[in-house]
Amino acid sequence: MNPEQELRDLGLRPGKGQNFLKSEHIIEALVEAGEINGEKTLEIGGGLGAITEKLQGKTDDLTVVEMDSGLAQHLKNEFPSVNVEEGDILEKDLSEFERCVSNIPFEISSDIIEMLGENQIQSSLIVQDALADKIVLDPGDPDYGYFSMIVNYYFVPVKLRTVKAYNFHPAPEVDAAIIKLYPNKDRYDINDEENFLHVSKALFTHKRKKLRNALVDSRNILGLEKDQLKEVRDDAPHSEKRVIELDVRKMAEVSEWFKANLC
Repeated sequence: MNPEQELRDLGLRPGKGQNFLKSEHIIEALVEAGEINGEKTLEIGGGLGAITEKLQGKTDDLTVVEMDSGLAQHLKNEFPSVNVEEGDILEKDLSEFERCVSNIPFEISSDIIEMLGENQIQSSLIVQDALADKIVLDPGDPDYGYFSMIVNYYFVPVKLRTVKAYNFHPAPEVDAAIIKLYPNKDRYDINDEENFLHVSKALFTHKRKKLRNALVDSRNILGLEKDQLKEVRDDAPHSEKRVIELDVRKMAEVSEWFKANLC
């Protein structure tokens, strides 16, 4: 497997953020982690087709979304039985898919993971190693934030292994990792997801403050007056805990209290 030579043969050069896997072993591990047995599957950024080739042996219902026009045409030529779409994944409706197996662009990994979470798609992905670590953080860790919490709301996340930079062409400046995301948001039984996400995002803008203070300091995002929040902030669940210490269940309690008392 020589992506450098393949690109040269196609008259293409790696663009910004394009890092092509050149390890057969890593590709096989990624695809096996996808647990695909005929499910409607999405691959984001098909590239030269190294992952696509493995996936088409697992399902007859595979869609590949590739933004690069040259690579999209190459994939259409190489895999006529696969539905190859040229376009921006962030503009695509993902609701039809059951699985996603992809080496996703590092720059938009967070956006993609949130989209997969919103649509509850079981996924195996290659992401930046630092992002994988952030996904599996526990509350209270200095790097724990809104993204860590929201991924743990949408999924049961697992970091499977680190992927060294030399497994890509060109090699990125940082290592990557294979993560596995099991959709499981129903375990939290959150009735008003919009309220939960809104309150959570607002409070995490002041994640190191105690909840009672974060409520007041987030007033503009929450759309409330300072005095109104000051009157009730000590009644909030976990008011003396710092926002960074709140897991999904505790934040759900806060958002439910907020809706009952301030909406």
